[in-house]
Amino acid sequence: MQQKTRLGAVASLPNCAGLMHSGAVVGQNSVLVYIDGFLRRMKDRTMLSRRNFLKSSGTFLSTAALPSLSANTLLANAREPDDLVGYDATGLAGLIRSGQITQQEVVEVVARRIDALDPVLNFMTTRTFERARAKAGTIPLDSAFAGVPILMKDMIDVGGVRRTDGSWLLATNVPDKNVEYVDAVEAAGLNIIGMTNVPEFAGGFSTNNDLFGETRNPWNLEYSTMVSSGGAAAAAAAGIVPMVHGTDGAGSNRLPASVCGLFGVKPSRLRMLSGEANGGHDLTKTNQTMSRTVRDSARLMDLTEDKSGLLYPPVGFVEGPTSQRFRIGFIPDAPGIVDVSKEVAQAQKRVVRLLESLGHTVEEAQWPIDTEVFARYYPAYFATRMLPLKAMIENLTGVSVTQSKLLTGFQSSFAAKATETPAEEAERAEAYLATLPERFKALFTNFDLVLCPVMPIVGVLNSDFSPSEVYSSEIMRKRIGNLKFTGPVNFAGNPAMSVPLTWNSTDGLPIGSHFIAPLGGDRALYELAYELEQASPWGENWAPYSIKHVPI
Repeated sequence: MQQKTRLGAVASLPNCAGLMHSGAVVGQNSVLVYIDGFLRRMKDRTMLSRRNFLKSSGTFLSTAALPSLSANTLLANAREPDDLVGYDATGLAGLIRSGQITQQEVVEVVARRIDALDPVLNFMTTRTFERARAKAGTIPLDSAFAGVPILMKDMIDVGGVRRTDGSWLLATNVPDKNVEYVDAVEAAGLNIIGMTNVPEFAGGFSTNNDLFGETRNPWNLEYSTMVSSGGAAAAAAAGIVPMVHGTDGAGSNRLPASVCGLFGVKPSRLRMLSGEANGGHDLTKTNQTMSRTVRDSARLMDLTEDKSGLLYPPVGFVEGPTSQRFRIGFIPDAPGIVDVSKEVAQAQKRVVRLLESLGHTVEEAQWPIDTEVFARYYPAYFATRMLPLKAMIENLTGVSVTQSKLLTGFQSSFAAKATETPAEEAERAEAYLATLPERFKALFTNFDLVLCPVMPIVGVLNSDFSPSEVYSSEIMRKRIGNLKFTGPVNFAGNPAMSVPLTWNSTDGLPIGSHFIAPLGGDRALYELAYELEQASPWGENWAPYSIKHVPI
């Protein structure tokens, strides 16, 4: 009953890797309320044209938009490296606490890093340097992170900080107050220094939008950082900050972590404090981090999880590995749509050998989800979630959502397509997706944990996706094929993580390994992650376009 009540308070706009998801209650959604109010004001002033809309947003955009610099220009303008390269957030907190560096000095170091690398990688949307400077020196030294800066994903309410969701529609949206999760982040001693880039309302399969442009992967500038936490992943992979906030609605803390060489976590459904303005929870989306070390993520998990124990015993701070040896099911592939590439398959086999060398038992298992069925019902389920936004835009502009030009081509065409989804198909989709928790529960009758790829291919070129792309069922089917290992886990609610264990991609990209635990089994994931980090250290693997190799 408790779970049903909390899920009933779902209140988020689209936020998902490759598609969109939202709550159905428009009145409880601060983002939709803002859009409705903005469009009404524009209509009253007879300003509902794209030109006037962009003009009305210009003062906000000027503080965030930066000229794009070439990689050669970046190298030519490089300065001396700072002395903090290689420290994780826990290590930086120790330096601050011991007086070796001040909170103000760390803020300035991170600001310089952003100035140096953002023009090439394009991971930022809004800089909050002055906010961070004002807070520096006031954050308690006995807090866990003692004033270490952090970047937040531009899809969560931070009081007084612009939240755009990567859309022109929200270019001037400034929430009044923090959501509960952000309160906990700040109480942990983290100092918010900016917001990171996302696809418009988290749609599409690459971090790219009409408002800020595409984010580039620090390992290979031609490649995408993947889905909606892509701006955050680029920042952490570049070493701007050692830990970033992200949300995961279908893989957004795991897919970007995989291609950027980070440790990325999706907690169990409803484990974390609310990240929604109404205090509720999205059906599939969770808040957590991508980080360069396991201990940073574990510590923030402890400080931002719901300690009530109403659904699960709290994880607390997991300090290290366990002596328990796990029985791990290894799933080489999930048949359908996109086959696992040879390089990804070889990478996971190396991880199997590592696990066995550590004394874990690894046995081959079968993926519990039919990929073709999942690909049929996934867009049908989310199509109806587009209808409130579509109706709002059309009612207030008097033209179709595509003619209004207020959304990107991809999102507006998906919204237009949503009206063609029969109600019966949406109901069947909802009923099917509701069966996924039991399917995964059955898988874990034989295994403690499951290992499979994060995605079937190594990475995606930035040129493979444009915000102006027109939605089609075939394009979406292929995209869902690349989400086939991550998306179902969100509907099942299980915790999962991407661990950076393979580094020899022919494309220059890392390849993450995907571990999934039973519902509520977050602790076991962290315990295994610590052990893997010790056995196969990844901390000294730095991307070419990072503070390690591009002095600032």
